[in-house]
Amino acid sequence: MHSRFNPFNYIADTGPERFAVGRVNILLAKIFSIGGLAVGIQMLLNAWAQREILNPWFFWSGFLMVGIGQLGLIFGAFVSGHNRFWQRWYARSIEAVIMLWFLGIPAGATLPEGFYPWAWWGVGLAAVSAFAGLPPMRAILFFVVLDIFWFVARFFPAYGAVDVWLNLQDTLLTFLFAALLGSLILVTRYEASKVDDASNRKIAAAADQARAESAVREKSRLDALIHDKVLTTLLLASKAETIGEQHSAAGMAITAITKLNEAQRSSVGASISGPSFFAALEKIALAQDPDLVCTKSDLDAVEIDGEVANALTEAMLQAIVNSQQHAGPSATRELHLKAHRNGLKIVIKDNGRGFRMSRVPKNRLGVRISIIERVQMVGGRAFIDSRPGAGTAIILEWGAHV
Repeated sequence: MHSRFNPFNYIADTGPERFAVGRVNILLAKIFSIGGLAVGIQMLLNAWAQREILNPWFFWSGFLMVGIGQLGLIFGAFVSGHNRFWQRWYARSIEAVIMLWFLGIPAGATLPEGFYPWAWWGVGLAAVSAFAGLPPMRAILFFVVLDIFWFVARFFPAYGAVDVWLNLQDTLLTFLFAALLGSLILVTRYEASKVDDASNRKIAAAADQARAESAVREKSRLDALIHDKVLTTLLLASKAETIGEQHSAAGMAITAITKLNEAQRSSVGASISGPSFFAALEKIALAQDPDLVCTKSDLDAVEIDGEVANALTEAMLQAIVNSQQHAGPSATRELHLKAHRNGLKIVIKDNGRGFRMSRVPKNRLGVRISIIERVQMVGGRAFIDSRPGAGTAIILEWGAHV
């Protein structure tokens, strides 16, 4: 069932569930910062040309605020990753200049005919920047209020005192420009969110499948125990004739009952054995990446809690998905599974592009939440080993040694 599009829903761009939205926002930020640069330069050049008309304190305050915002858009899009902060700064700085413009005109000043406040060139950019940096409802409110204020203010001398038809034309063009680009931003984010939702559902379904298959394997193990121990004991007990045979059958019965109770307790607690868990992990991983190479070793009888199994399954799948999205089309992946009495270790490796952790902005690294914190929540730990050109390895560990 598809969710109905609601432009008032705020779609966050961070976290493990919002990879596509985050990528779209980064791309939009880069396009907007470059596309808006030409208009921004023209606006600031007009501001410089009007510096003799305005009060010096007002001119320099507005000029520096907007100029810093213009540079911030580029810095946020290409360097820091803090796009929304600079988008909000830019929108608010132009809004402040426009709404306080009357304070910048000295008393008794005569404005040239056809005068336009230099901030006029930024009205549309401010609205688009608001759509990019604010939640939709606040962005729409910002856009409508700014356009109405601009339309009314343009009838006053400080804003140029234009006639109604020219004012209506300017306002309508600005409105259509911002409405078109703002709608494009909202719809693009919404479509990206549907991709994220589908991916999240796939990962959740795979985790459920892994748990279900592990449960089936545990049931088979319990059935085998009943057949091999309990039924054999009952058969021997039924045939016991001498006192020695009866004592032997009783001892075997006690051992069988003890083992059966242990198996039942592990089943009730939703725990899973290491070999069963790894068999399910391998199947799920190959379903996500059929070319993946999987190796298993030291499959000792470690017992894994259901919650731990769920967290490790989701983390492993997220690591594979991240590799498929970032490592490059020619990259190959390996999965190494190792269990011992004190815990287990899962390694997901690829030979792709790799990256430097220090170069990735915190708000863009989804693995910090989707993998590292997810594993830490169940008492495990996760490591990322990656270098540009040397591939990436994600190591998940859980057990008494962690």
